[in-house]
This record gives sequence, structure tokens and C-alpha cells, in this order.
Amino acid sequence: MKKKQDKQTVSQEKTEETTSEEQKKIQELQRLLASSLEREKRILADYQNLQRRVQEERLVFIKMANKDLCQALLQPLEHLSLAAANIKNQGLDMVIDEFWKELHDFGLTEIEVIGKKFDLKTMEAVDKKGDGEQVVEVVRKGYMLNGEVIQHAKVVLS
Repeated sequence: MKKKQDKQTVSQEKTEETTSEEQKKIQELQRLLASSLEREKRILADYQNLQRRVQEERLVFIKMANKDLCQALLQPLEHLSLAAANIKNQGLDMVIDEFWKELHDFGLTEIEVIGKKFDLKTMEAVDKKGDGEQVVEVVRKGYMLNGEVIQHAKVVLS
């Protein structure tokens, strides 16, 4: 009978050791799972940040391309508008108006300066006919693209 009790005691000790080892393995697996989940969250956050940065850079690139295109087209279009004022051709006027409309759709706006106080951010004074700070004449129009000045207005002050 003693042998049987010894076997049961040994069996219980082995079961306790096995349970203890299994508990350690379970704890280790839970730690690994938690670590993996945390790493997955960080990777997902990094990926979302990368997507956001790429989208922002893409928008900046598009704006820069639009800015370069608008700047390249402004001078020839202004010259064409001056020529059209002397030629008085309705077809030419329609084409010029369509060009201005398309540029406006890209965000190009003319800077209104006549009668306004001189503003260094949007204007460049080329002549002064008095002591005032009011704009009385526009030598060259100024333009903004999406709120950014791309061509300062050249003005005469009075």
C-alpha cells in the first residue's frame, strides 16, 4: 500500500510540476501575444502616418506644379489681353476669357489694389506722385494662387 501512496504522491508532484510549467508557458505566450499586438498597433499607426504624409506631399507637389504653370502663362496671357484690347476681335476675347476662367478654376485670383492702401505683402511701388499711401494706378497686375502671392502688383502711389 505504501508503494501505491508513493506512486500517487509522485504522480501529484509531476502533475503540479506539469501545471506549473504549463502556467509558465501560458504566461509567456500571453506576453508574446501582448507584445505582438502592441507591435501591430505601432506598425499600423506608422503606416497611417506614412499615408497622410504622402498625401500631403502629393498636394504640395500639385500646388507647386500649378504655381509654375500659372507663372509661365501669366506674362503671355497679359500680353495677349493687351493686344486684344487694341484689335477688338470677339473670338480672341472669348479665348482669352476662357484662359482666365481656367486659371481661376486652378485658384488664380487677381489682387485688387486700386484705391487701397499700399501693402508690401502684395504690392510693389514703382512710382509715387504725392505723399499718400493710396494706390492710384496699376502698372502691372498682381496675382495670387490659392492665397499665395505669385506676382506682386506694380503700382503707382499718390
